[in-house]
Amino acid sequence: MATFEEFWDAYPHCTNPRRSKKVITRGVFKQITTTGRKFNVEGISLYIRATPEQLVAAAKAYAEDVDRDYEVPSSEARKYVPGASVWLNQSRHSEWIEEEETEEVKIRIVK
Repeated sequence: MATFEEFWDAYPHCTNPRRSKKVITRGVFKQITTTGRKFNVEGISLYIRATPEQLVAAAKAYAEDVDRDYEVPSSEARKYVPGASVWLNQSRHSEWIEEEETEEVKIRIVK
């Protein structure tokens, strides 16, 4: 089973130390991997949940994109990388999670 430390090591941290707060990120990571993180979209509350393995894989894929996609050196590109807690809080990790196709979709709507 993947751990928070594996996620933390895989994430491409910003060169600005204020953006990468490990304690805050650990709490968000735990919430997403256990109960799910609540997001409000156009008046509807959604819970986003992912496994630790999915988050580690997403962080690795994101790091590869940061290092590869910019036309500037990696150290320069990392100045603009959001902090890990922001990346998780804003559900940006969902762009790098490979979803398995299933017939069953679970949606929990909270009003």
